[in-house]
Amino acid sequence: MTPSLPALDRRVLIPDLVAEPHPPAGTVRHDLEGSAFATTWRVSFYAEADAVLMGLKARLQGVLDEIDREMSPYRIDSDLTRFNLAPTGTCVALPPRMMTVMRHALDMAELTDGAFDPAILPAVELWGFGARSVPEGLPDISILPASRWRDLVWQAEGLIKPKDVRIDLCAIAKGYAVDALMDLLKAKPGVCSALVEVGGELKGWSVQPDGLPFWVEIETPVKQATVAALCDWAVATSGEQVRSFVHEGQVHSHIIDSQTQAPTRSGIVSVTVFDAECWRADALATALMVLGEARAMDFAVAHDIPCLLWLRDGSGFRERLSPRLEAWL
Repeated sequence: MTPSLPALDRRVLIPDLVAEPHPPAGTVRHDLEGSAFATTWRVSFYAEADAVLMGLKARLQGVLDEIDREMSPYRIDSDLTRFNLAPTGTCVALPPRMMTVMRHALDMAELTDGAFDPAILPAVELWGFGARSVPEGLPDISILPASRWRDLVWQAEGLIKPKDVRIDLCAIAKGYAVDALMDLLKAKPGVCSALVEVGGELKGWSVQPDGLPFWVEIETPVKQATVAALCDWAVATSGEQVRSFVHEGQVHSHIIDSQTQAPTRSGIVSVTVFDAECWRADALATALMVLGEARAMDFAVAHDIPCLLWLRDGSGFRERLSPRLEAWL
């Protein structure tokens, strides 16, 4: 998803207002950007004075670097890797940010009955989507242990390391990073409104000086343009177009179904979810990909989730909007 402006030939989504916005009069727009998580980040915000910029980029980058040091499965020195390599039965102390994300991840696993699974790293790596190199062709999934996220146990300031359990927070950490950057901006005196983007996940706060929201374009597998107004909402998209490979004509997505220990065969190409919290939108987008059309739509209706599903339809694609999202048209 990218910042954008609505045009006459574009479909426009107008989310519900969380609170009455107040246009920030007498402010100046600033844009900062950088790199993190093997992708890019960008913030656009309105502030009352240029002095707010002093040291701000370094602080934003520092938050992202800290999240990466704690939760990256690609770093041998991360806290996540330290947990994954710990002996069975060990209580592994974890930093507060990672403990927060783990709680969110386990709550989401419980809510979705494992469609979102934070203990999926062995399968992710076996299919070639992790840090380890793998031979060409399809792997032998019979060697994988069953996913056991329910075996993760809290104790004091850490987690007990269960046998054969290795965690992967990639499907939630980027969304959490978006929330963390927005929290930093909101706490900065003089900052009145902002748009945060990390690797395509976005969150908007309040409106611009002209009273208009921050507009973003939704990623889709087709050329049809859909833009959404982000005013105190976040949006995340999960899909096979981001990371996948083709073997004998079959697309294998990086989205792993823990029930089969293989890339999902749900027929869903991508899912876009809106939520007040980006970590939740991020995790839900992955879960709905795994659930498949019928169960994903039932789940979205039951939990009043604004979401957009793109599905394969013969040689093309078709879309489905949840009732909550249809109300935004």
